[in-house]
Amino acid sequence: MHDLRHSCATLLYDQGVPLERIQDVLGHSSPTVTKSIYVEATCRVQQDSVDRLGFLFDA
Repeated sequence: MHDLRHSCATLLYDQGVPLERIQDVLGHSSPTVTKSIYVEATCRVQQDSVDRLGFLFDA
């Protein structure tokens, strides 16, 4: 059951669902619990985050 909750949280996060909504789905008392235990930052999320800094390096 833990693995299913972990996968659900990670997939929702990867789709851009805010932590507060994922927290509601999983029934956690705070988004900190959701983020620290259940959500993995996928390569896609990490790349999107880095790409947002691209404007700093445009010539």
